[in-house]
This record gives sequence, structure tokens and C-alpha cells, in this order.
Amino acid sequence: MAADGGPPAGAPPPRGLEALLRRLLAAEQALASAAILGAACALIADLLGREVFGQGLFGAQRSAVHLTFVAGMLGFVLALGRGAHLRIKATDALLPASWAGPLERAGSLVSAALLSVLAWYSAVFTAETRGVGERSPTLDIPIWPLQAVMVYAFASAALRCLAWAWAPSLRPAEAGEGG
Repeated sequence: MAADGGPPAGAPPPRGLEALLRRLLAAEQALASAAILGAACALIADLLGREVFGQGLFGAQRSAVHLTFVAGMLGFVLALGRGAHLRIKATDALLPASWAGPLERAGSLVSAALLSVLAWYSAVFTAETRGVGERSPTLDIPIWPLQAVMVYAFASAALRCLAWAWAPSLRPAEAGEGG
């Protein structure tokens, strides 16, 4: 055990964890891409309907809003998984470099805790919405499945942060400014 409670420095991550995180990120990217593509197609179909036939496609705009929400929530997980999320760097130079490893692990644990709280409250919110039977007014579909994406996104991000706390070598390099 290392001094910060994790595996010894340089220890390999648990077997299969890296592959699991990679597959998860690929699936999330595919779903986010499909959601954005679906939103774009809905809006293009609506626009063509208006311009060519004089009438838009019923529910296209609301569908695009729902799909964009899904893409946005998954985009959060993708940014985190690629090291492109926002991070406060102002204090980096104020602390000794020897603290970097333990502080990164602690930061991952704090992030996992906060994301777990968000996942919990998202689950409560989604369950309440399902319980009252709230529906999308235009499309007349239940909205709780869309809200469940919040639960997934926060839980997935929390699990990713836990994995980084356990095996810091799995943490992606931080993306530079602008991408």
C-alpha cells in the first residue's frame, strides 16, 4: 500500500479496468453522437417540411431538445473521460510537487463523492417524475427515461473518478486549452 492508501506507485491498474473504461467511453461516445445526429436530422426534417411543404414536422423541435439533453449529459462524461473537463489550476504552483499524487487521488475521491450525490438526487428526481407520471406535452411520452440519463451520467462519472483514485495511471492526460 502507498502512503496515500492506494496501491503502490507504479502498480498496474486492476485487470480489465482500463479496457472496461475504454469500452464504456466508446459506448457513451456512440450514444452521444447518435443523439446529436438524431437532433440534427429532426431539425433538418422540420426545416425542409416548412420550406418545401409549408408545414414543419410535428414534434421535431421537442425531439431535438430531448436528444440534445441526452448528448449534453453524455458529453459531460466524455469530457471527464478524456481529461477535457474544467479544473481549477490556480493552486497548483502553491503546493509542493511531491503532494501532486496524493492530492490527485484525494481530488478524485472528492469528485466521486460529489458526483455520487448528484447521481442520488437525480435518481430521486427521476423517480418522483415517474411517480407522478409527468409526460412531454408535445410528444406525449414519459420524461423520466430522459431524466434517467442524468443518473447514468453522474454515476458513470463517479465510478470513473473512483477508478482514477484507485489507479491514477488510468486518469487521462489533461487536454490543453481549447481542446
